[in-house]
Amino acid sequence: MFKDIVRVADQGFVRLRTKAGELIAGRDFLDDGKSVVEVKGWVNICLRERGKIVPGSRRDGHNIWTNTGREYLALLMSLADSSNTFRKDAMGYIGVGIGATLEDVNVLSLNNPVAFAPSVFLAALDIPPTFPLTPTRTTVRYKRTFTEDEITLAPGTVNISEMGLFTNGSPTNIPAYAFGTRDVTYASRLAQSPVAYKTFEPVPKTNALQLEITWEIRF
Repeated sequence: MFKDIVRVADQGFVRLRTKAGELIAGRDFLDDGKSVVEVKGWVNICLRERGKIVPGSRRDGHNIWTNTGREYLALLMSLADSSNTFRKDAMGYIGVGIGATLEDVNVLSLNNPVAFAPSVFLAALDIPPTFPLTPTRTTVRYKRTFTEDEITLAPGTVNISEMGLFTNGSPTNIPAYAFGTRDVTYASRLAQSPVAYKTFEPVPKTNALQLEITWEIRF
């Protein structure tokens, strides 16, 4: 439930021709004959009151990397022509909700998204992200801290129990997924498909608390 691995099968090899003859440089293979690239997400959540962590508010664990995310990576690293990749958008937003659905690669939206500001669903990630060298040298860390008056737009408690990562490109834009075209409005919340999704035991956010989210993607 808490972990998703994207397995990229690569059964090719590189042929290097030299004057001395042909050198075949093989890949490192697993027992099944396929090299594996793993894409993992790790989410850390906590509430803070006046800078201090609220006891019992920590949540952490692996997320699911969705089919939307897999498609994104495949298109992002592939040339459409000699000077353009198929995708130009980048990881730009996070959305939260009060519902939950099975952590499955087929997730197409949050189950019950909530606004973080009046009429706005998606919140911008901190820019730039950071690139810690541990636990792997190929880790990117995204972060967002929702302030006291965000998400909890009125007095009371909002029990946050799901969240997703989203790129900043819109699938309905022409050309598709152009940089900075994502519709972040609350009205379009159910039409937004996350590249990564996470559910957890509800976190009771109030307008006296900040919600701090750190989301790492590890390759």
